[in-house]
Amino acid sequence: MNFLNRLYYFSTGLIIGVVFLVFILNGKRASCNYGPNARVIDNITSKDIILIDTINNQYSLDELLNILQKGKVIFNESLPNETPCGIYLIESNELSMTVQNCSEKAIITIN
Repeated sequence: MNFLNRLYYFSTGLIIGVVFLVFILNGKRASCNYGPNARVIDNITSKDIILIDTINNQYSLDELLNILQKGKVIFNESLPNETPCGIYLIESNELSMTVQNCSEKAIITIN
């Protein structure tokens, strides 16, 4: 089989696969979080959140979730294997927070 035939079969399969994926994943919120930072933040935001605000309720829960999405997990100062809840330090430009990531809830303490 020469190169042009191989290219034809490959292109045909690729186009059919892309069209299939577009119809299957159309309208769904499918995302791929490959980095450890994105996986931890996605795991935290998918749970029930309890907010302990030590700076006089300066941030609403929606503002805090937006800040959390833009934040960066400091793994050197975090204790992910702590029982019963892993403890993560998350910093952003605006503030730093400590998150206790339990199995069914996340407790956020603003530092």
